[in-house]
Amino acid sequence: MKRTLLFFFLSIFGFVVQAQNQIRVTGTVKDVETNEDLIGVSVIAIGFNAATITDDKGFFSISVPQNVKLKLTYIGYVPQEFTMTEATNLDVKMVPDRKLMEEVVVVGYSVQKKRDVLGAISKVDGPELSKLPVSSAQQALQGRVAGVQVSTQTGAPGAEVSVRIRGTGSVSSGNGPLYIVDGIPVEGALNNISPNEIENIFVLKDASSAAVYGSRANNGVVLITTKKGEAGASKIMYNAQFGFQTHRKLTEMANTDQYIQIYNEAATADNRTLIEGDWVKDFPNVNHIGEIFQTAPLQSHELSISGGNDKTQYLVSASYFNQDGIIKNTNYERFNMRSNINTQVKKWLKMGFNISGGISSNRKVSSSGDGFVSEGGSVIRYAFFRTPAIPVRNSSGEYVDLPSEYYGNSVYDSFFGDGYSPEGLCDNTDNTNKIKTLLATGNALFTFSKNLFWKNTYGIDYKNTETRVYNKTWGTGGDRINSSNSLNISNSTDYSWTVNSTLNHSVKFGNNNNLTSMLGVEAVKSAGHSLDASDGGFINTDPDFLYIGMGGIKNSASQSEYGSALLSAFATVDYNYDQKYYMSGIIRRDGSSRFSEGNRWGTFYSLSTGWNLDSEEFMQEYSNISKLKIRAGYGAIGNQNIGLYAYCDRYAPKYYYTFGGKSYNGYTQTTLGNTNLKWETSNQLNVGVDMDFKNGLYGFSLDYYDKMTNDMLVQAPLPPSVGDASTPWINSGSVLNTGVDLEVFYRKNYKKGGFNITMNGGFLHNEVMKLDAPILGGRIDTGVSATKTAVGHPVGSFYLYEMDGIFQNDLEILTSAYQGNNIKPGDVKYVNQNTDNVIDAKDRKYLGSAIPTFTTGLTLSGNYMGFDMSMFFQGAFGQKIYSQLNHDIEGFYRGFNVTKRYYDEHWTGEGTSNTQPRASWLGKSNNVRASSRFLEDGSYIRLKNLQIGYTIPNTKKIKVESIRLYLAGTNLLTLTGYSGLDPEMTVSTNSYGEGDLANGIDWGTYPIAKCYTFGMNITF
Repeated sequence: MKRTLLFFFLSIFGFVVQAQNQIRVTGTVKDVETNEDLIGVSVIAIGFNAATITDDKGFFSISVPQNVKLKLTYIGYVPQEFTMTEATNLDVKMVPDRKLMEEVVVVGYSVQKKRDVLGAISKVDGPELSKLPVSSAQQALQGRVAGVQVSTQTGAPGAEVSVRIRGTGSVSSGNGPLYIVDGIPVEGALNNISPNEIENIFVLKDASSAAVYGSRANNGVVLITTKKGEAGASKIMYNAQFGFQTHRKLTEMANTDQYIQIYNEAATADNRTLIEGDWVKDFPNVNHIGEIFQTAPLQSHELSISGGNDKTQYLVSASYFNQDGIIKNTNYERFNMRSNINTQVKKWLKMGFNISGGISSNRKVSSSGDGFVSEGGSVIRYAFFRTPAIPVRNSSGEYVDLPSEYYGNSVYDSFFGDGYSPEGLCDNTDNTNKIKTLLATGNALFTFSKNLFWKNTYGIDYKNTETRVYNKTWGTGGDRINSSNSLNISNSTDYSWTVNSTLNHSVKFGNNNNLTSMLGVEAVKSAGHSLDASDGGFINTDPDFLYIGMGGIKNSASQSEYGSALLSAFATVDYNYDQKYYMSGIIRRDGSSRFSEGNRWGTFYSLSTGWNLDSEEFMQEYSNISKLKIRAGYGAIGNQNIGLYAYCDRYAPKYYYTFGGKSYNGYTQTTLGNTNLKWETSNQLNVGVDMDFKNGLYGFSLDYYDKMTNDMLVQAPLPPSVGDASTPWINSGSVLNTGVDLEVFYRKNYKKGGFNITMNGGFLHNEVMKLDAPILGGRIDTGVSATKTAVGHPVGSFYLYEMDGIFQNDLEILTSAYQGNNIKPGDVKYVNQNTDNVIDAKDRKYLGSAIPTFTTGLTLSGNYMGFDMSMFFQGAFGQKIYSQLNHDIEGFYRGFNVTKRYYDEHWTGEGTSNTQPRASWLGKSNNVRASSRFLEDGSYIRLKNLQIGYTIPNTKKIKVESIRLYLAGTNLLTLTGYSGLDPEMTVSTNSYGEGDLANGIDWGTYPIAKCYTFGMNITF
């Protein structure tokens, strides 16, 4: 098969090299100003299939026919051409082109020189993304861009990623950005794009840059450009990584002796049976948290072939990624293939095609939450609960479930708890998610004249997902857990097609007036269907039977079909005078099927202006300032990110009614619709300044933004009297996000090396400005919520009792505010906020949120001779975490283990502790109120990546263009005050339906791994 593919590839892209009358040309290429060797200069024989690049000493050698033209090109330098009539040696001095050296920035549907950009746009280059051994582009983006918060929902392989650009703008609807890959909006194919396939990413953060995408740009836009072939000799590139992963420091729990001591203290206080006398056995001492972790391998491979001539360029690549999780029985595996070709068909027509496909398989265990919503309780959670006196396996090698099973008496279930075995959960979980994706794009560029061209882009985004969950019966008595066993299979297919067409025109009038404009239309059609089926109580567990598909499912099945459409028209106008003074305008009209007919259309716009002060004559005396630009913009962009058909009432069958003493099957209303729904709109102001010094030696970009989201799309808080139907979506309230983004750089190059320092920081203030009624969220116990979203506070703010220490004696209880019956010394004391001398719900207080007030990233990199090194730090500060896990285990939730912290600090008598209460299950009703006792500072700074590499010299002797070897460590060091496993992983399955209303609650979540890798980059 491989030989067939290679033959097919060469048949399409191969070129016949003719050798008649050839001459040999050698040469060296240097910078005319510094006399430094230029590495990687492209040397192309025009009209003939021969090309090469300069080596690490600026040398090249090439065989070409007589009278052929050689063209030398290098980014940032003026191209040079030579007509070769005889063999010779060239000594080429290339001249920097200040205009060409200006960075090109991808903006909506087009590109601009960075000098001309007026919006808040940040760029991340592909090499920075590929340094991390991660499975998705979003993960690699973490810490790279000011004002962008990226966090994985769990540390499990293949876990979903949350991205927030300049804060949380909506309460209930989606807050994720719009992703554009090679000009096409994508959802399904995004997670199957390898970071190694990405050329660069541009993040559009404000209305001036993002308004051209209209209704989908309310939460920012992420533009991803994948790698393409380049003119020159064919290249074969192979990149590989091999590594292993381990867990970070684990929370220390009480050992068996300490647990028994704590248990007996609580039993004495609550008048229960003690673990003493004949009840004492030869108890083991098991660290159940450590038992579920493992050292896990990781590997990735990518092979690409690229090349072409001045008319046609191509690239074909394949990549493979395989990551075992640090928790047993978890794995993520992905295979991708991609190819693209760009060709100048005619002088007036250029076409390109790009197709990529991926297959991934994700084997999961329950990673977060307590199973209240889906997928069962987290194995981490059960490992924290599990007391050390329960062994992992019995003498027959089977997992021990209830301790009574092992010790032979039901009293041990009270002594040591009735939770599930976390090791058994890991091993017996059979939950696999398989995804197939396809992204195909094509574009055609018609050039009518130098100043007029027409671009058309077409794309298809396809995703098929199959989830198979087999719930095996196991546990004490053979059937305590998953009784009876069951099989659940779901299959969904989502696909969309996109067509956009833009007509671009530029004109220069007078000597200094430049005007460019664009007219465009876009249509997006999305559709899908899903099928869910389950069967319970079957006995056959043969693997072949389990995978027979949905035809064998008999007990229940449901299916649905859905679709949506978006139609848009837009226009942009950009004017500048002598590249000094700029004005720009964007307007877009969107029509969405997600709203009723009368409210489907929305109009969005932006206006921006800029001033390049460095071009002014009065700035010439400040020779150290090479760039000084002031820019400002204001605009309105929209959000339609709610469920489909939200404007419709919905009904479902198979509901039973009683009539005349008999039961009849009928329909009932399941969802309340709202035909008055309209667009959520965000009004955004951005003011920025860009400065470079000493020809780009160092500089910074500083942006201030003010983003007000109005007419928020939220689900109405209706009373239970309306029935069981889901509440309708309404437009209600406003949220403000305001802040400052800062990006700073310093770079210096020497003849044999150089270094680069870049830092970014984003300050954010989030506040609800208007809301019809407060919204409770973040369930932490039955009927108990930890967050409250209300006017004057951030979205998802923690609304809690404030702990005021521990009652030390009876007198202190009598002289303090009344907080309930049976309060005893050693119980938690709360602050009486309203001074009414009674502790009740009115004494809850806003105590921060899960939204960081400051996020940052710092990259230090350098190279000398063939060595290179880079360090990347990432951090977030000011956010809070509510440890629901400690709420239970330090709050005496049945006979479960406690942390070593609680054992060391708990109250045992007057003056012994003011941080942890006495041991008592009866005291739980008071001591585990939703309070600041379980609220912690989640700030952290993390050494995200450390990499040391070496490029082997003189590899051309072995027919290899270059070889680079490197060692890397990921997540090596985390500095934080948070007591849990990971300050970043605080989004649980319990809060999936609540979104940002319930972030920052740690139910016991799969932590991120440390990773050590060896890698190689080989080019032939």
